[in-house]
Amino acid sequence: MQLNSFSKVITANDLCSGEVIYMCFIRGWVAQLSDAAVITDPDLAKASLAFAEGQSDIAVGAYLSDVTDQENGPTATHFRDKFRSQGPSNYAHGKQRI
Repeated sequence: MQLNSFSKVITANDLCSGEVIYMCFIRGWVAQLSDAAVITDPDLAKASLAFAEGQSDIAVGAYLSDVTDQENGPTATHFRDKFRSQGPSNYAHGKQRI
C-alpha cells in the first residue's frame, strides 16, 4: 500500500479568540486537529485555502499544514504545527488542561 505524500489540513486563528482552528468540511471550523479535514488532492487544497482566506470574518492567517493521517485523525508533522495544536502554553486550561 502506497501512502499519499500529499496530506494537508487548513489551519488559521479564530478572529475573535485568537485560538488555533482547523477547517472541517462538515462543520466549518473546529478547535481540535483530530477533527480537521485531511486534504489529499493538491487542486482541492488550493481551492479550499482560497475559500478559507475568504472567511476573514471568522479566521485569519489561514495556511496549509502538513499532516500524517492516523487512526485517531491527522497529526501534525512540523514542530510549529504540533506546538500550535496543543494550544497556548502560558496557562493550564483549554487544550492543555490536565
